[in-house]
Amino acid sequence: MLNWVFKMKIHPLLLIKSFFLLLAFLVTSAVFAETIQLTSAVNKKINANFYQGKGDANPVLMLHGFLQTNEFPTINRLAISLHESGYTVLSPNLSLGLNNRKQSIDCEAIHTHSMDSDAKELAQWIDWLHKKTGKPVTLIGHSAGGLVILNYMENNHAKSINQTILISVSYYASGPAARETIEHAQKARKAIEKGRNPLDKYALNYCETYPTYARDFLSYYNWDRDKTNAVILKHKKLISLILGTEDKRIEKNWRQQLQKTTNKIMLIDGANHFFDQTHEFDLIDAVETLLSN
Repeated sequence: MLNWVFKMKIHPLLLIKSFFLLLAFLVTSAVFAETIQLTSAVNKKINANFYQGKGDANPVLMLHGFLQTNEFPTINRLAISLHESGYTVLSPNLSLGLNNRKQSIDCEAIHTHSMDSDAKELAQWIDWLHKKTGKPVTLIGHSAGGLVILNYMENNHAKSINQTILISVSYYASGPAARETIEHAQKARKAIEKGRNPLDKYALNYCETYPTYARDFLSYYNWDRDKTNAVILKHKKLISLILGTEDKRIEKNWRQQLQKTTNKIMLIDGANHFFDQTHEFDLIDAVETLLSN
């Protein structure tokens, strides 16, 4: 069995390459991205950046992390780089309950979205890209975006997917960055048991204050470490993981657990949760390696 676990080292020439590619990113992002707009099942306008590729490779759909957009640096740089390599790329914004959302959302805003509503929008974009290209779609998710992808794969039998790449995959309910607690979950569950679904203050991910409805909160909270690992295990033939060894948002024993779940893992030495600075090029190389296999 092929073991995919290895560490990637930074080449000094990447420091020079990074300067010129950064300039290229600033120029090409505005030139090549076409805005695609659809209407969701709940009549919200949802939008995505679309980059038409030149090759015959499967199209790539990239999904941002918690409360972010497709302009988040980790996702944006990777989308542009893959397009420059010839890939067709679609990078949507989840609406998160808002019409035509194009900006990140504050923690303190009232959140009317759920894991299920996120996954339904993802399904809509996958269907659009599959019909547009006539090919199965490769999914790439960063951080909590990976959980939305896993939700889709679990509830849609990985329909129209040829492979999935999860970058810095995390989970809810616990972990170094988690602000939610069992007390928050108990409060939500008690309300639901009484037939209520109140708007209340919770915490979620890095948000210490996260106003939302009880059911919506639990839709995220229930994607805990055990559930996330179980779904990865179930679909491991389709899933590859990329993790940074210096990711402080991921527990070391979580990485060890994932290595027992699947052998399709790339460890990038010294990279953090966001693969910033020179590690962005290690990330690009890792993704392109997986796409070419």
